[in-house]
Amino acid sequence: MEATKDLQFFPAVNPKIHYIGRWTPTPNRLRIDGTFSGVYFDLNVVNTTTVFLSLRNAPTTQDLAPPSALSTKANQKPAINVKPGHLSFRHSPLLDIPAPPVSLLARVDQEEYVLLPNSSLLVSIRDNDLDPHLEHRIRVIVPLMDDDGNGVIQLEGVWLSKYGRLARVKGSLLDEDLADEDSLYAESAKVGAKHQEELKELLRSNLPDNSEDLKEEESESVTFSLEYRKKILEIITDAPGSPCGRNRGKRKGGSEGLLAGVMGWEYLLGEMFGVDHVAVGVDGMCLTQDCIGAVGTPSGLGDVFFRSGPPQSAYFEHPWMFHSYIPDVLVLNLGSSDAASFAAHESEYTKSAWDLSAAFEDTYVSLVRALRQLAYPKHPAVVHSERTTSSGIVSPGTPAVIPIFIMRPFRGELEHATQGVVSRLRADGDKAVFWLDTSGWLADVDDETDNEDFYIDDTVTPPVWRLTEQGNQRVAIFLHVHVCRYLADLGDKCAFLPPNVYQGKVFDPEAANLDRYLENDKEKKLKELFWETSNEKFIDVPSVRPPDDGAHGS
Repeated sequence: MEATKDLQFFPAVNPKIHYIGRWTPTPNRLRIDGTFSGVYFDLNVVNTTTVFLSLRNAPTTQDLAPPSALSTKANQKPAINVKPGHLSFRHSPLLDIPAPPVSLLARVDQEEYVLLPNSSLLVSIRDNDLDPHLEHRIRVIVPLMDDDGNGVIQLEGVWLSKYGRLARVKGSLLDEDLADEDSLYAESAKVGAKHQEELKELLRSNLPDNSEDLKEEESESVTFSLEYRKKILEIITDAPGSPCGRNRGKRKGGSEGLLAGVMGWEYLLGEMFGVDHVAVGVDGMCLTQDCIGAVGTPSGLGDVFFRSGPPQSAYFEHPWMFHSYIPDVLVLNLGSSDAASFAAHESEYTKSAWDLSAAFEDTYVSLVRALRQLAYPKHPAVVHSERTTSSGIVSPGTPAVIPIFIMRPFRGELEHATQGVVSRLRADGDKAVFWLDTSGWLADVDDETDNEDFYIDDTVTPPVWRLTEQGNQRVAIFLHVHVCRYLADLGDKCAFLPPNVYQGKVFDPEAANLDRYLENDKEKKLKELFWETSNEKFIDVPSVRPPDDGAHGS
């Protein structure tokens, strides 16, 4: 095959490839697999006109070549098998079956995203049309809307032109001493034999003598550099902005489904600040366990968060190691799937609606406590400082722990339970947990005639409300105000919101009715002040200072 003639191969474990999200290397570190919708990676390339991706993903055909044909012998030059195999130089075990094709989104520099549906084997990002004199920034997004929601990308590496190089991605945790090492993990003429002897042998022969620490698998402590660390936003949700989950398999290769990968509120919020953003979400999955009719039952989203992949995927069996990244901010948007299950299967539950809400609240509190104690006990600035010579010393403005925002579900389901979660955690001393009141952010779903923020997705049973493109944008804009001081480069330039905006309150029905009455009365008087109710004409009145809506958090 002539596609890779005179090209140079860089394995997926090259630390200059900047992975964002849940990526897991295989035990022999010859491949890195990406799970969960929206994972992506960035790479900067120089001195190359061509960029190809090498995937283990292969077409699901009956005439797969035998395993021995999927590798090359040590005394042969590296080659790609045409039928159909995958781009690999190693022996492929019989049980190591390639994953089905996966759809991708790719962007070079500031160009538009290119749709790459049903990608497998060798994927062309750019073919002999890049300017070799410039450094090019490439992003590849994996919406994972394939294989009925259980898709996975199996990345083996990147092909560049013969003298092409990978450059350091700005904000990545790559030590400066290694960032300038042009030949770091670069392939040589010995690559065919070395792949058969496992990648560890290849690393030993190619690394410089003064990089002994990188010969071991646990090399994360060496590759951290605090000074240029890029901030990270992580979102846990059962209602992703991009259509996914139960209906993902019905959108294979479709442009609408692929573009949704860059139109969800999770992606938009991270891009507003130019930070890395991770979404751990399964559409239609409850937080509580044994949720009737939900995706992934009997497991809950609390279980999924501590796993390397979504339910029904092979990586769900493997725990996630939280040293790969530590977020600066956590946003939790949970409850809509639980509420839908409680309402649709009310007769099947042996508990009252109050008991179900209480169980949801208890599970939510347990999840946040587990996040604090097991997943992220320290703020990333503290962790990275401890890994350097600073001994944990950080700037005065750095939060002591990671701020966690608990959102009221967009349609208000289990609203009071989410308030109770924040109230209980803050009462226990966790003052870095905040409640976000999303009421008023979006149009009421009861208004079906002219609703620009929601639409009914009838491709699932029962049909569910989902955010439109405008709805996703509105959510991202409102969230931007609240997380700004934690993610923006200049946090002191962000809007100030009073602390009472974020404090969860115990639900009082009488107080809620009174607030509703006062709100309606205020609205009525404002209408009488500005409009003549008889002929709806605008009257000339003195300027009136608008009421303070700060208590609504928007």
